[in-house]
Amino acid sequence: MKKTIITFLLGLICLAAGATQQVNDKVNVNGEVWEMPASPLGYLHPQLQEAFTGLLGERNFINTSIYRGYIAYWYVKRGRLYLEKVEVPQESGEFRTIDSKELKKVFRRYSCCGKIKAGWMTGKVTIGKGIGERNPERPFAPEFAEEKTLVLKKGRITD
Repeated sequence: MKKTIITFLLGLICLAAGATQQVNDKVNVNGEVWEMPASPLGYLHPQLQEAFTGLLGERNFINTSIYRGYIAYWYVKRGRLYLEKVEVPQESGEFRTIDSKELKKVFRRYSCCGKIKAGWMTGKVTIGKGIGERNPERPFAPEFAEEKTLVLKKGRITD
């Protein structure tokens, strides 16, 4: 029994040791680029998620640091969060960019005046910039020198 428990714990330690820091989404706030670890695209309705996944296309190269298979670029304007573009890694090491014109095909419901408002997103999103000290209680979570929490209600920043 002890051997089983020790083997299990060693396996967990080895798994944790091999974890890779994930590439965060980027968000432009007043001309400054911040990072957003939790992507609002992860909160899409199932039908919209399916359409978005289809737009991403074949993703046969998914880097361990980009397990979602994309990096989303956002911006804040007049108290709202907007999706600007999405980059998808390719086998060549390059990124294929899906711009707002292509994204509008999927996000018609949230598109207005050439912009895609994150209207599906309600909740809190943490953004950060700079490199902070590691927190031993959260060894794989990014630590930022400066952090802000955006409280969103249907894409509008309420706090």
